Amino acid sequence: MNKNCAIVTGSKESAPYTLIVQTTWIYPGWFAGLMKQHAKVTTLLKFIETANPAHVLLEINSEKAPGDFDFVGIPNSNDRIAEGYAKTAKSLAKLITKKIK
Repeated sequence: MNKNCAIVTGSKESAPYTLIVQTTWIYPGWFAGLMKQHAKVTTLLKFIETANPAHVLLEINSEKAPGDFDFVGIPNSNDRIAEGYAKTAKSLAKLITKKIK
């Protein structure tokens, strides 16, 4: 997300806000040489106050983020799924950038 957004994120206990990524559905896709099916990841993104986790500031549903970046395909299921999470982060960064302008 840091590569695509002006707001810097990271792990700091003193941060006022925390993002919780809750996975609700994963489709691993498949790879069969010349044919492939992208992985898909659905998540619920919750922004909460770090000091008061019960106070949810914002919830965003990210549905079926595609997990494949290579034209040929990614044979490893873990890498395809990881790309779905990367796509979720890129989309969130794009949304934040659009909203803060």
